[in-house]
Amino acid sequence: MQGMMNLFSKDGKIGRWMVKRPISILVYAALIALVAAGALGVAGTNQKIKVMFLRGGGVHDWKNNPPILKAVMEQTNDFEVTFTENLDDLKERIKDFDIIAVYTTGMALAKEQEKGLCDFIEKGGGFVGIHSASDSFKNADRYWEMVGGRFAGHGGGKYTVYIYDHDHPITKGLKDFEIEDETYCHNYHRNAQMRSLTRMNRGNERQSMSWVSHYGKGRVFYTGNGHGRQAWSNPHFQRLVVRAMYWAAGRKVKNPPNVQY
Repeated sequence: MQGMMNLFSKDGKIGRWMVKRPISILVYAALIALVAAGALGVAGTNQKIKVMFLRGGGVHDWKNNPPILKAVMEQTNDFEVTFTENLDDLKERIKDFDIIAVYTTGMALAKEQEKGLCDFIEKGGGFVGIHSASDSFKNADRYWEMVGGRFAGHGGGKYTVYIYDHDHPITKGLKDFEIEDETYCHNYHRNAQMRSLTRMNRGNERQSMSWVSHYGKGRVFYTGNGHGRQAWSNPHFQRLVVRAMYWAAGRKVKNPPNVQY
């Protein structure tokens, strides 16, 4: 802003010194327009976040649940979501995206697929793992290290998700919420260093339900919520995951519009 003010006199009119310079007033006008448009130093921040949404496997309804979230994301006008069930897209195609969301169960990664995915995150891509993303690719140790936890069992029913970290951008300002869902618990990778965002506390079930970490230059978010349609339709779950998408992409975190809490 100071640089822009230097182009003007105190009374708001273009200073006469500009006319005396050999540089055209049109050049200054163009410079002002570029600054006002945010084209200097913040290029690309207004572009849509490109999301590769990987889904597949058994048990979970990966065909019908993710479109529920996609519809919410599209209302923000900030995301471009592409679904894929092709693991070979992790080799090269993933480089065309900003973040990857994963809702898979079981399956196995070939070495080239695991390398492509983990290299993408390590070099600055974002990762959003939903529910059974931690119950996937158990042949891939590097994937386990990147996610942080591996599925070890679950309960279920209706319970409270407690906001554990009130300072992180994803959960700042959020309140505890009720959800009908499974209650995933995990075995943690020996190198795991996560920051817990939400937890549950019901009898012997006192585990973290979502966390974040960094893998190289990349941002990683995982939530154990998201088993079935009831969870995916829960507005609190939707808000949590959409906010995580923004964060994983390195953008300012926002709430999705037109969602009733």
